[in-house]
Amino acid sequence: MNTIKDQDLSKNQQLLRNIVLHAVDQANFTIRNLNKRSTIALLMECENCLTDFMPVIKFIADEHIEYAPIYDQMAMALDAAQVHGEPELIEFEGDAA
Repeated sequence: MNTIKDQDLSKNQQLLRNIVLHAVDQANFTIRNLNKRSTIALLMECENCLTDFMPVIKFIADEHIEYAPIYDQMAMALDAAQVHGEPELIEFEGDAA
């Protein structure tokens, strides 16, 4: 029975990692677009993307501290976008899980 619990935990960790990776990929996509061509539409898209994913990442980071730096990077990117700066890409450490 312990083996099944261990397997479920691994699947849960893999699922969390995939959710975080997807959020990072989407955020970086919009950040790249904004940095290439800064328009109001791309700024709004970037802000929307970050504000949509940040609560999810915060929820995960509250339980799995290894994802906290990703949330912090997203917050800094959002701050930069809101002051019309150039947000930096989010760095995802593949070994975070």
